[in-house]
Amino acid sequence: MTEELAVSLGTSYTSVFIPGNGIVLSEPSVIVYNGDPSQRRVRAAGKDAASMEGRAGDRLTVVRPIEDGVIADADACRDMLYSFVCRLYPPRVFSPRIRAVAGIPMGLSLEERRLYDDVFAKAGFHETVMIENAMLAAIGAGLPVHTHKSSLIVDIGGGTTEIAVVSLGSIVNGCSISVGGDMMDKALRDYLMGKYNLNVGNETIRKIKRRIGSLYSNDKSGVTVSGTDIAARAPANFRVNATDVMDALMPYYLRIADAIDSILQVLPPETSADISTDGIHVTGGAGKILGLDKLFFSKLNLPVTVHQDAEYATVLGGGKLLENTVLLNEIVSQR
Repeated sequence: MTEELAVSLGTSYTSVFIPGNGIVLSEPSVIVYNGDPSQRRVRAAGKDAASMEGRAGDRLTVVRPIEDGVIADADACRDMLYSFVCRLYPPRVFSPRIRAVAGIPMGLSLEERRLYDDVFAKAGFHETVMIENAMLAAIGAGLPVHTHKSSLIVDIGGGTTEIAVVSLGSIVNGCSISVGGDMMDKALRDYLMGKYNLNVGNETIRKIKRRIGSLYSNDKSGVTVSGTDIAARAPANFRVNATDVMDALMPYYLRIADAIDSILQVLPPETSADISTDGIHVTGGAGKILGLDKLFFSKLNLPVTVHQDAEYATVLGGGKLLENTVLLNEIVSQR
């Protein structure tokens, strides 16, 4: 028996899609080991592991195996993936053969691609088809990647932002920059520490972004959060404003806009004509911040679409490929 999966292996989250069932797993890309790190005894993976960050004692080691969108700890990544697979298919005498479509960053070397193949194989995958994340995000967003029409996808992930022009089943032009949601989380945390002498945890940062994340200078919303007053060395409550989020994160979104512009400047006239009509398509969890479409339009003078379920576009694209073997074979043949 063969089971088919689509896997999005992200810096912040790992997601799995099963045809007929949809997204069956979306958990933080975190694993915790118990005891001596060299022994690699897995204590928890995913959300259970993420809940231990900042709370783990000397006997626990918390590892995030993906950094800046790329596998940084192959053994930990293998263990994490294996833990996730075991949840979906508990080990038994006759385990299924697992075939996967998996997203990978743009621009990987042959050696780096082999690392991904090795990690998936050791995690129990019998066959893995590697497709660039930007292409999968474009498919997940419903763009006509198989036609001659060119589309511009901007996938703002946890570790990186990938920008690509796709057409005829391949990436015509693109780049990847080291700007993503995790870097923005750190920037917001540092900003609050500098302005309010307030130290807050990662979950609180995500709460702030989720509730009042905005790039509008006239946004008056705010939220009260708990943290540690650094000066008093005591727990405290502070009100954080939407403009605080804007001040902390705006430089990163402007860097993304500059990177998009650098791609636009080198496109041939026919491709530019397509994009001037269809505009910019944004996916990725950090792309959902309020006001991003207006910011990009003001800087690039192009219509902007932030897609629904933007944070799941990559794994949804992998799922669509599993259900469309003609398109899958066409894309694979371009490599």
